[in-house]
Amino acid sequence: MKEENIKQVDQIMTALTKVIDPELQVDVVNLGLIYGIDIEGEKATIKMTLTVMGCPLSDYLQKQIQKAVLSVAGITSCEIKLVWYPVWTTERLSQAAKKQLGVTNHGEQIKTAEPVNEKIIDFSMPIKKMADKYPDFVQIMYDCGFTRIKIPGLLNTVGRVMTIPLGAQAMKIDLAKVKQAFEDKGYKVIND
Repeated sequence: MKEENIKQVDQIMTALTKVIDPELQVDVVNLGLIYGIDIEGEKATIKMTLTVMGCPLSDYLQKQIQKAVLSVAGITSCEIKLVWYPVWTTERLSQAAKKQLGVTNHGEQIKTAEPVNEKIIDFSMPIKKMADKYPDFVQIMYDCGFTRIKIPGLLNTVGRVMTIPLGAQAMKIDLAKVKQAFEDKGYKVIND
């Protein structure tokens, strides 16, 4: 790759850090959605994926990505190629994104600290972990207004990184209402 192209790739990556996924509130670079950038003349081709197939935000993200790429000097056209292999997982998240999204080993800490019969909802844990642990979790979330939680595949993709506070922010749902709904069902809410 020419030195000029390497510089443009760096500029494009920098521009893409300003493209924020509105659901997760993390940029597409730190989410690990960008798989490659090729430059031929004045055309940039962005190879990327999404956290879930059929993501309703794909058109929005594509427009924002094209806008960011076209802001780089010397680039006059941008093609986006969506790819599904390798499959996106939370392993692709940068350390900063993992920290922001609360992707840690909190689950192990809670298991050893919680009494046998106590039901605990940890607002810093991904919703997938809590849905796996508590059979009524998905329905409580749905009743609070998180209607997308029942979309097939959502928990196994976005649910692996999405926390309740991030979801509430994205869906504009009052977090206090969510906390109260879980407490009404006998849960103890922590890290809120």
